[in-house]
Amino acid sequence: MAEKLSRLWRYAPGDGMYVWRIMFLEPDLLVCEKRQPNGNATFFSCLSLPTGNEVLKDFSLDTCLPLDEERKWLSGLETTRGTLFYIHSYRSNSPEHMGIWAVDPYKGKIAWARPEAAFVANLSEGMLAYEAGSFAGFPERHYRLFDCRNGEVLDDIGEDSKKANMLRRRSLSDEKLQNVLLPVLADPDISGSGVIEYIEHGSVRIVVEHVPGTGGKGYDAYLTIARDGAPVYSDMLVQGSGTPYVNYFILRNVTLYYIRNLNELISVRL
Repeated sequence: MAEKLSRLWRYAPGDGMYVWRIMFLEPDLLVCEKRQPNGNATFFSCLSLPTGNEVLKDFSLDTCLPLDEERKWLSGLETTRGTLFYIHSYRSNSPEHMGIWAVDPYKGKIAWARPEAAFVANLSEGMLAYEAGSFAGFPERHYRLFDCRNGEVLDDIGEDSKKANMLRRRSLSDEKLQNVLLPVLADPDISGSGVIEYIEHGSVRIVVEHVPGTGGKGYDAYLTIARDGAPVYSDMLVQGSGTPYVNYFILRNVTLYYIRNLNELISVRL
């Protein structure tokens, strides 16, 4: 009989906040983007992967760089590289990202900032970004390659979009950089009777099944881990969500991380 698994740790963001997104930093940290849906605020906390303890608690961009009231809450997690994580804001009246702020979680401070630039892609040699502008009423993009460690300009590409696109084609995905596996959607038709997501890793299969909720209200999501076909762990991710609760689990090395009810982050060692 397969040995049952148990939780490694559980993290609750508190104060009614939602766990919105997670990413990983070297050597053993996780950064968690948290949002207050009614308070229009975004915070970032870093957790120790072995213990779930907070190394950085509730870092907020507007505490160190006050934004106008209209855009106060509009910040988000852009990417991570090495020991730093990077935050973006948004352009006024636009969904486009604006600014790059690199945060050192151990110091709880901004390591470097490029508020004029917008992130494009991670490359092996640095971070590709652009500065928006215009000429004769036409929009232009001025591209630069930044050093991820200190924000210094490694290459001023200018308006050479051909070169920028060539570099972009060599971009590194967050999944590759962070050594994670994301769920695969087995049935993309969410209008049917249910949706199944899964991750396979060796003899382990992690499945989240989304089924119509009790009384036909919303969707319920159930997570199951099986080893060699035998179930070793299960949990309910959410009940009665308006749409299927997809993309709320991720595998890094031999540890599963999943978000439960939007307000719990749970770690399980396989």
